[in-house]
Amino acid sequence: MSNLSSFSLFKRANGYYYILFSEEGKKRWKSTGCFLKGDALKALSEFSNLCKEKPKPVTLSQFAKEFLDYSQTTFARRTVIIYTSTLRNFQEIAGDCLLSSLNHRHLDLYKTERMKRISPVTVNIELRTLKAALNVAVRWKLLGSNPFSDVQGVRVPDVPPCYFSKADFQRLLDAISEQWLKEIVVFAVLTGMRRGEIVNLRWNEVDLNHKMIYIQSNPTFKTKQGKRRVIPMNDFAFTMLNAKAGCVSGEYVFTYNGRKILDDLVSKRLKKHIRRCNLNEKLHLHSLRHTFASWLVQDGVSLYEVQKLLGHSNIAVTQVYAHLQPERLHETVNRIAIPLN
Repeated sequence: MSNLSSFSLFKRANGYYYILFSEEGKKRWKSTGCFLKGDALKALSEFSNLCKEKPKPVTLSQFAKEFLDYSQTTFARRTVIIYTSTLRNFQEIAGDCLLSSLNHRHLDLYKTERMKRISPVTVNIELRTLKAALNVAVRWKLLGSNPFSDVQGVRVPDVPPCYFSKADFQRLLDAISEQWLKEIVVFAVLTGMRRGEIVNLRWNEVDLNHKMIYIQSNPTFKTKQGKRRVIPMNDFAFTMLNAKAGCVSGEYVFTYNGRKILDDLVSKRLKKHIRRCNLNEKLHLHSLRHTFASWLVQDGVSLYEVQKLLGHSNIAVTQVYAHLQPERLHETVNRIAIPLN
């Protein structure tokens, strides 16, 4: 049976209770075979549970195609790339099985195989990505529940984020000849903004009167988790943007030959200069965001203030910078003083 609704009981003259229901817009009834109302109610409950619409059987590849089409209009470009690669990798390892057949064995196999090729941090990103994708499958009623809802990430070594020292940062700036790239590098360290936020920054999101920047989604750019946030400009960032405002045209703040800058172009050009300067190979564009946070923490700014400036939803994410201010812990414990006789 399909498309059943409106279950109720009624008693006929023969003394039996019947179940009245709708099927595809037409009224139907079925005998419970019961004379007593209590027994009839039990039969009604069993019948309604049996007739509940079950999730439609869908293969992993079918779901992936539909989900990725949906994600194109819902998530940021970078997020769509992560979803695409993760679902492809998962299908290669788990096979094109039915979505409803997924279980912890598939997930454990995926963990094992991916740990041979990528870092634990990236594995955990992919595990969270799979969990989020299957949450959508549940919402679409393709699954009754998420088999990965209690997914456990792999253990990640406690490695501090890589950032530029002030001396290395100056070496990098001296080596960059492209003015547009130098402006982005400086601006990233002054604001802690992400790559996508910088290259997609528009003049209508910059408030020079109040020294504020408003990061928000638009038809061509999705913020992380879709959240809007406000970034205060320091005096150096304000001076930079105030000077640019009077000599550029177009909607984007940072451009290359008058056009919008591609994300990958910034990353590749910066990495080339990092290598030319013989700096730490682990340094990359996102390290500028780490540099912003690290310099603030080293200068005594609290982790809670840094959390707000970076837009972290959880202070636990910001705790990776805690090792940079161990001397402040001495200041804290010294607030407890007990005279000794």
